[in-house]
Amino acid sequence: MTILKSLEAGIAICCENIETLEGEYRHIDEAYMRITAEDLTSYINVPGFDRSLMDGYAIGHPDMEKLKSGSSLKLSVTATIEAGSTESREIRNGETCRIMTGALLPAGCVAVVKQEDVQIDGDFIVVSGNWREDENIQRAGQELRAGDKIAAKGRVLNAEVLERIAACGIERILVHKIPRVYVINTGSELLLPGTPVKAGQIYNSNRSLISGKIASVGAIPILADSIIKDELPAIVNEIKKAALESDMIIITGGTGEGVSDLVYNAFESLNAGILFRGINIIPGKKTTAALFNGKLLFNLSGNSCSAGILFEALIRPVLLKLKGALFSKEEWFDIPLISPIKNIKPARCLYRGEMVFKQGQIFAQPLSRKNIDIKSISLILDLQAGQGIAGDMVRAKIY
Repeated sequence: MTILKSLEAGIAICCENIETLEGEYRHIDEAYMRITAEDLTSYINVPGFDRSLMDGYAIGHPDMEKLKSGSSLKLSVTATIEAGSTESREIRNGETCRIMTGALLPAGCVAVVKQEDVQIDGDFIVVSGNWREDENIQRAGQELRAGDKIAAKGRVLNAEVLERIAACGIERILVHKIPRVYVINTGSELLLPGTPVKAGQIYNSNRSLISGKIASVGAIPILADSIIKDELPAIVNEIKKAALESDMIIITGGTGEGVSDLVYNAFESLNAGILFRGINIIPGKKTTAALFNGKLLFNLSGNSCSAGILFEALIRPVLLKLKGALFSKEEWFDIPLISPIKNIKPARCLYRGEMVFKQGQIFAQPLSRKNIDIKSISLILDLQAGQGIAGDMVRAKIY
């Protein structure tokens, strides 16, 4: 049995023993919240031409010099340039073109005067005032130049990043495959919701908890067809099945050392490589991680509160590495407790909490298992041995 000295060591050893999933090309319309598997670079200038930022009138260089001197100008309107027109035009001294927002500038144009800032006089306009060159103009490449990086490898493709990619005309993107995580719940006393319950039986809630948390990371939960009874052959067979269908396996229940706690025995029967059995943090003393057929297995407590906390603290960072999210590491930060922990322990502990705001400051409010109506930002709190008094500065991360 290998006891790890810290939660951080557990995360590190798991990450060292997995490889980020390979890439696949996806159409941009199917790439939302996927993870880039390569650096993305613009192949074109954005925009690709000089364009008007306003509905207005194009001003040529000689006439701009006259405006700068304070003179009023009467210019002949020779054409209207619509957005999307590809026709090349040239502006001459004493002339102007009416131009729409986004339209290609005529050659020689140095500024666009907004239509509401001119006077219309038949086929002429009268313009005066203090105008600058490049006013209301967007030059080619002003947003992006060919060769500019749009997104680094490992970046989550949110709506804003996808907009920039689309602006560059990129249709297909190399993204990491989505991890498939198999969920096994063990316990002969457990039933699935919808089944009539008898004395001595309870409904399994970890199935919904863990599958929801997997989905929240952007991975795909795969659920065992049923609850797996506390029988060694059944557990072994389900792990074998899971290893064929998924990239990671999470098992809840059976972490103890009683006669019915058989998950570790199943690992031994499968000759799985044990990475650790137990981490010195509460909860987590009996958490196990192992490798089987190249797949990472986690065995979490059957207690739903403990399983949820350990998923956030231990499994989420590992799953992020598996999916290739290099820039999605949750950062721990310091925050004071606004109220005390009920049972202060002489060991490092993880608790659920929420962020609260009081008199312009932020605090952490510890939560009990019964607190599910979170009105603020959910936190995992990391308390060192003996911490838990109101005002104690503790570590926390958002989830």
